Amino acid sequence: MILALIANGVVLVITIYQRKSWKQSSTIFFTSLILAHLVLTLYLPFSIAALAAGEWIIGDTDEEKKATCDFNGFIILCCAYIIFMTLSLISTDRFLFIVKPHIHKRFMSPRVALVLVIIVWIVNAAFYSSGFIDGSGVVYQYVGKLGICYAFTTSLGMAIFHFLLASLLLCIILVTSVWTFCFTRKFINNQSMIVGESVYASKKKRLFGIFGSMLLVYGICFIPGIFFGTLLAIIDFPVVLGITALIFFFLAVVLSPVVQAYFRPEINSVIVNIFCRKMLKRKPNPTTTSSSYISPSAALDEHV
Repeated sequence: MILALIANGVVLVITIYQRKSWKQSSTIFFTSLILAHLVLTLYLPFSIAALAAGEWIIGDTDEEKKATCDFNGFIILCCAYIIFMTLSLISTDRFLFIVKPHIHKRFMSPRVALVLVIIVWIVNAAFYSSGFIDGSGVVYQYVGKLGICYAFTTSLGMAIFHFLLASLLLCIILVTSVWTFCFTRKFINNQSMIVGESVYASKKKRLFGIFGSMLLVYGICFIPGIFFGTLLAIIDFPVVLGITALIFFFLAVVLSPVVQAYFRPEINSVIVNIFCRKMLKRKPNPTTTSSSYISPSAALDEHV
């Protein structure tokens, strides 16, 4: 929780500070991802308190406890789909920027990106708030072994809808990513044959890039959580596996901003400058220390 707050907070503050970067649609999408991470992180203190007490203790009465538990389950489900949808928007934005630059320049402006992000947040918040209504097909329940409130689907129609939505978003990410990767690789190979291999050797290392690294992080961290989350609704499994999947799930919230800080130049440059300044302040200047000493004879000559 502490690492997630630090990593996402640093990236968010630097992004707000770098006003020029807001002219890019990608900055809007990445900021939406950071905000979803921070909202998801706010759930962790309640889970920590529940694990320490052995039960859900947020609230004075049973009705208040159920309300807070439902709200926390809503946060997890809503933020998870916001992250998923934002990743599909980033993948589409990158695809248009590289493969169809004329379409990207014409349609994907920062204002359009902001509207898309607002729609994603509002639609998810409105849709998954239906879980507070009886008979909606989604029920939030407390899982004592994991210390979390989890969303369970009670109707076949809602389960099919979630499966189709997740499959659609996954297809968008995979198709646009593979298409962009093949297009970029072909372009680099063609240019290398024309002007020489050494010119584009450094660019080949960045072919995987920020989005590929983020997909790797989310894939490694989310797949165990999705797998055991699905099993949780069907069978009972050892607590150790559930806790491991939960830790991996929240580990993505820490690693994703680190990937952004490494690949995004406006973030990377600020962090490097801050560290360089601190290192220069700590490092003593040998010329200053040696020149600060004045011999008695030199002092006497200067006085004379």
